[in-house]
Amino acid sequence: MVKKSFLFILLISCFSLHVSAQGVGQGTRIDLNSNLGLNNGTTGQFAQLFIPDYYQAPTDGKFDLVFHLHSASWAAEDEVYKANANAILFNIHLGGFSSSYQNYFVNQSYFQNILDTVAAILDRNGIISNPQVKYLIVTSFSAGYAGVREILKNSAYYDKINVLTLADGLHCNSDSATKTIQMKDFLSYANDAKAKKKIMLLTHSSILTNGYDNTTQTANYLINGIGSIRIAYSAVDEIGIQYSKCDTGHFHLKGYYGDAANDHLKHLYAMNKMLEDAL
Repeated sequence: MVKKSFLFILLISCFSLHVSAQGVGQGTRIDLNSNLGLNNGTTGQFAQLFIPDYYQAPTDGKFDLVFHLHSASWAAEDEVYKANANAILFNIHLGGFSSSYQNYFVNQSYFQNILDTVAAILDRNGIISNPQVKYLIVTSFSAGYAGVREILKNSAYYDKINVLTLADGLHCNSDSATKTIQMKDFLSYANDAKAKKKIMLLTHSSILTNGYDNTTQTANYLINGIGSIRIAYSAVDEIGIQYSKCDTGHFHLKGYYGDAANDHLKHLYAMNKMLEDAL
């Protein structure tokens, strides 16, 4: 079994690349740390807006927003830029542990405050006049899922989110009763995606965990919960070797081999493909 500490190593390895790696995204970057009260003595926390250099502002003010949780700036920017998405990116990184995202977004005012702040900044900087979010895509890698879980608990926020993508990042407690509570809103979203009311895209590796459910187990929970099945499927892409999939309505899941840190990171680096599928 892969120990819990190994997942921490995966997370640390991910953000060691924050310094050494560099993405392809070109555009305007606006730091939102002070606006959101981040980095108050906590190394590594940040929030940023990214407007691709090809972005075409809507004449009616209604724009697409990609709200990303957990990654280095360049990796989140690549998600949007490589997908050639005509969208604004908001990226928030709160540290290596899922608890950081849970503790932040448990305050139910924070998500709406971010949306309001994004709109105000876009208007103030002359990027979009009278901006209003038309299409909200929430994307998350690894530990970011815990923030998503808190956001989905609010029915108003749940209704706002058109698309949810999770890249090798959905965990829960192994205790049956606790699992039911923690997975409740993810399962509701999966059912809405099955009914084509929402879009939900997931990828997972084959990394094992000890003491809590890994991404394969949570994927199986969702598949079973919506009354679907996982089928064998063989393909090779940017992430690696895919061995299974589940497609029903607008619920789409891909299962991959790979149980090393680099395998985990490949799910992040290929998030542009998920975004392309969502648009």
